[in-house]
Amino acid sequence: MPLPKPTRLSIIAALATTLMVSAPQASAAPASTPELKVLTYNTFLMSKNLYPNWGQDHRAAEIAKTDFFKGNDVVVLQEMFDNEASDALKAKAAAEYPNQTPVVGRSKDGWDATGGKYSALTPEDGGVTILSKWPIIRKEQFIFADACGADWWSNKGIAYAVLSVNGSKVHVVGTHSQSTDPGCSAGEAARDRSLQFKEIDAFLTAKRIPANEQVLLAGDLNVDSHSAEYGSMLADARLEPATARTGHPFSFDTKENSIANFRYPNDPREDLDYVLHRKGHAKPASWQNRVIKETCPAWTVTSQGKDYTYTNLSDHYPVTAGA
Repeated sequence: MPLPKPTRLSIIAALATTLMVSAPQASAAPASTPELKVLTYNTFLMSKNLYPNWGQDHRAAEIAKTDFFKGNDVVVLQEMFDNEASDALKAKAAAEYPNQTPVVGRSKDGWDATGGKYSALTPEDGGVTILSKWPIIRKEQFIFADACGADWWSNKGIAYAVLSVNGSKVHVVGTHSQSTDPGCSAGEAARDRSLQFKEIDAFLTAKRIPANEQVLLAGDLNVDSHSAEYGSMLADARLEPATARTGHPFSFDTKENSIANFRYPNDPREDLDYVLHRKGHAKPASWQNRVIKETCPAWTVTSQGKDYTYTNLSDHYPVTAGA
């Protein structure tokens, strides 16, 4: 059982009061802003100790070969929970993305700083990592104060990386916020997400990042873009909406994605994954998020003598973003 965690409100308050906070000044002209291509992808690489029959090793190898995975400036991955499969995917990606953070919550090794409520006693890590073609000059992890349902048993939080892009600093936050889980009480998951987004905002505010530097938040935010909660998410995390959202209308499609359909046949289709800029900082004049309706050659696993065949590499679709 993890050690008791302090309340999220206390951590938010501490972040807000321990450092002097100054609001960013007016954003720099878009022409001075590096234009990046960013991928976010929930990989569904769950621990094989709990989910032994989901083809994690096969899917990790295949993800690295896909067209959507190649040719980006930054890749933010979630649900990299299985140590062996996630390490293999990162190793295969290293030729194109040699600059990488560790996986959030797996340990304190490889990070310049660890904040929030990290616990070595928590059974599962946070599953988030950032891969970059550009040098990473600082890597920090911050663990959310607590969670509900299955998320309570993981060190979920954020990966924060400062990139050097042709001499300009770009700040990237990768995260996977609270899942809507049957183990959460009514309304609890949404409340947790709200507090987590406010923790992210407080973390970034305390950094006093200059207004002429881009700040990006990427990940599976577990908020449907078609829902009322979407507006609250933008406000809580202080985010700018994308100027356009294109491609498939759902990044988590329980009808057309073969894995999502098998796991959640009665759940609604949702649009949960984003790459967004923080308000008050430099950003390109336009910024699009595009959901890619990924498919792959059929692959089969066997469980208890029965074959199961799928034509996707995860239960989420990848989302790419750029100007």
